[in-house]
Amino acid sequence: MTSEEIEVAVTSYIRDLNANYAILIEGAWGTGKTYLYENYLVDAIDSIEAGKNERKHQVYISLYGISNIDSLSKQLIASFLYVKNRNKYIKKGIKLFSGVVGIVSSAFSLSIGPISTDFSKVIKKLQKPKFVKNLVICFDDLERCTIPINELFGFVNNLIEHCNCKVIILADEKNIGKIYANTNIEGKYLTVLSGNRKVVEDIEEDNRRIKKHELGKNTNNEITVEEVKKLNEILYSENYLYKDIKEKVIGKTFSYYPVLVDVIEDLICGNEKRKGIIQEKHYKEYLLNHKNDIVSAFNETDNRNVRIIRSWIISFKKIYDETTKYFPKEKYYEDILSDFLRYSIWVIGASKKNKKIEQSSNYGNQDMVYFEGHEYNHIFRYSFIEAWINRDVWYDKELSRACRSIIVRREQEDVDNPPQIHSEGKSLLQLRDWFLLDDVEIRKTIDSLELEIEENKYAYYDYSNILSLLLFLQEKGLYDGNINNIKDTMINLINNDMEIQEENEFPKTFSSEEIRDKYNKLYKPISRERKLRNQVLSKEIHAEENIYYNGDVFLEHCRRKANYYCSQRTFVNYLDFDKLYNLINNSNNQGLYNIGRAFKAVYYMGNLNEFYTADIEGLKKFRTDIMDGLTIKRNGITRQIALDSLAELIKQELILLGVDEDQL
Repeated sequence: MTSEEIEVAVTSYIRDLNANYAILIEGAWGTGKTYLYENYLVDAIDSIEAGKNERKHQVYISLYGISNIDSLSKQLIASFLYVKNRNKYIKKGIKLFSGVVGIVSSAFSLSIGPISTDFSKVIKKLQKPKFVKNLVICFDDLERCTIPINELFGFVNNLIEHCNCKVIILADEKNIGKIYANTNIEGKYLTVLSGNRKVVEDIEEDNRRIKKHELGKNTNNEITVEEVKKLNEILYSENYLYKDIKEKVIGKTFSYYPVLVDVIEDLICGNEKRKGIIQEKHYKEYLLNHKNDIVSAFNETDNRNVRIIRSWIISFKKIYDETTKYFPKEKYYEDILSDFLRYSIWVIGASKKNKKIEQSSNYGNQDMVYFEGHEYNHIFRYSFIEAWINRDVWYDKELSRACRSIIVRREQEDVDNPPQIHSEGKSLLQLRDWFLLDDVEIRKTIDSLELEIEENKYAYYDYSNILSLLLFLQEKGLYDGNINNIKDTMINLINNDMEIQEENEFPKTFSSEEIRDKYNKLYKPISRERKLRNQVLSKEIHAEENIYYNGDVFLEHCRRKANYYCSQRTFVNYLDFDKLYNLINNSNNQGLYNIGRAFKAVYYMGNLNEFYTADIEGLKKFRTDIMDGLTIKRNGITRQIALDSLAELIKQELILLGVDEDQL
């Protein structure tokens, strides 16, 4: 539910005279439940006019760190008295701190006597309906409360039934009761580790493949730290008890899952009651114009935590300001900021959620990395961003170096990548909002989509989107057509295409492994045909450019296209070896060395085995042909030295590709 929907539900609950129960607003840690209450629900509650059995005053209490009912009672009384006498205390400069009775005791010399008197008498006073009239109580952080759940719910039930209160609870429901498992933890861990289990950092893959009911078991009687924690929670958590008694106290549960783009916009701009956290005009405009990119980056890190998003917005301002200061007129200014935006979100997500950013490969002299748990998604590493976000240290030189590297890479990409062909069809865009359409409209739009595919109105990068969407709609019972026919149509269009087109590299998410398997079965032959077609078209372009004119031309071409070959994971498949051998035979020694430099320009990475394994057999044959003296002329001592140098270079690249030197 969105904030607006929950606001309506809460006000309806408060006005309902028959709602003699508490309500739970449930959401994962960091989704902004407290933010929702403070910025939306408080005003909504206060705006309800007091009448018979209606409430107007609200009291907020965080249960974090409260360990017994007596402490909770004191906190409730303090909070209530502060609300009832707010104006008086404000004049005296007295503030109430959440979780602490932070009010001077003399301030409580009201009709019930000082706060230091017998609390049983005070609680009896509190139970009188006229004393708590119009009171709405919000208990936050239930999952962090160390009061036994049955005692707490008994207390809440008393407030509802005997004090005529309305109670709102904010919590991450799946973690309610688990904190109890972490009290007196030493003794509980001894039970978990009974049987002389050995705690290890990790378990071998074969032993890790165990069923859920065998958690913590393996052939070596080893158990990881993570498994110890999970077993302890299973054994000692009160979550099961909570589920058993929940229905006696909580009448309705509302799941808060805010739209991330709305949360980001609200944090930046604020609302009618509150200013946003950013006032500077240009930075605010940049964030708002790129809010979809921000959402995408946070989704890549599985992160919706409002506090982390807020922290990132504040931290990124320095990166934005310094980049704008030095590179505002740079052609690739937007690309630079886009890279920095995405990586800074990864860094803050990793640091705040205890995740790792792992190196996956080396691209030239830069590291490519992935976020833990998302090995399919890669990005360039920028160390100055890590220094700024993790250690609050700023390096101007590193910023400048990073900007220059992006400029060089983008210039190269402009050379490598052909102009992108865009989709002209409209139906796919309409189907992305399928949930706004009725069944008949969806089926009509799918018919229109199939016709647009046949008319070749979609670029190749949308083929994967079309297939995944149709599989999803098929699972929902909204599509009963033959997707294999669409696959065949796509392959036919590819085979007749006269332009090089790249595929959509964005990762796909699926509702089940079965759907993922169906997608892969459909898309892999399409992807294979696209790659083959690109190679054919690329060879034709090479022929037109006459890249085999001489060694200098061949070297310059390979330097320009090195990144393209890397992205296609093959160089050999683009070569016309007959023309290459002819070039070698007609080249002088300088030309031969330039041909060697051309191969070195393509295979420039230290981790070739992650990109070019498809080239191994072709390179082996090429090296053999250089050395056998039949295909390649070897007359002359200096020429043989040049050819041996080329053969040795190819040998070293094969070793980097993982070929055993003894096999060469």
